[in-house]
Formats: sequence, C-alpha cells, structure tokens
Amino acid sequence: MNNTILLTKEEVKKEEVKKQDAKFEVTEKVTKKGWFEYESSYDGVLLNIDTEGARLLGFTSPDDVIGKKINELYAHPNDHEKTLSMLVRDGKVNGFFTLMKGRDDKLFYIKQDSKIIVDDHYYNLPSKVQSSFEFSQSI
Repeated sequence: MNNTILLTKEEVKKEEVKKQDAKFEVTEKVTKKGWFEYESSYDGVLLNIDTEGARLLGFTSPDDVIGKKINELYAHPNDHEKTLSMLVRDGKVNGFFTLMKGRDDKLFYIKQDSKIIVDDHYYNLPSKVQSSFEFSQSI
C-alpha cells in the first residue's frame, strides 16, 4: 500500500513538473518584443519602428507612430530623462524597466535595451538612439 501511495506522489510530482514546463512554454511564446529608433534629442522624433513595436504601443501600424515625439510615450518624463542620462554616460542602457503610455493613454511596463548610434561623419556626435524592448506588464 505504501508503494501505491509513493507511486501516486511521484506521478503527482511528474504532473506538476509537466504543468510548470507548459506554463514556461506559454510564457515564452507570449513574450512580445519590438524595436524603435529616434533622434537623440530630448524629445527625439521617432524615425523608425517595427510593426510589433507599434502594436505593443497600441497603434495599428508603424506609420501611426513615426513622427511622434518619444517623450510623449513615456508615462513619466523623469523615466525618459533617466534613460537619456544613462545613454549619455554609458552609451547604452540594458534591462531598464519603464512605464510607458500607449495609444489612448493605456499604461504598461516595458523592459528596454537602448544604445546611442553615432554619426561617423560629424565628429562622432550622437545621431539617434536605437532601442529594443519587451512588453512586461499592463496596468
């Protein structure tokens, strides 16, 4: 009888492991990523964005977002200032969580990795910022 109970417990553990693996796979498949580029000024104008990035921000296509000012997409202007100061200091930002404001003022967190792209022709001055981001959580 103890063997039956032990086998049942082992089977239950195996099922739990399978469920955890299944949850991990679902989470992995649901993870959404995008990227964008904007001018390196404080209110930098969005120059380019991929389709998934535009959708994550709540827009239907990249054309709806290109030309907008990047600081309008941050929920808190201080977050954008922090990102810019880190970019100026280090040339890149890795794993920075930011509260963003999408279309219709919908709030959500992203995890972003950004870097400054310099213009080789003009004394290595920053010309644009390139960011990749991952949707983290909706509020």
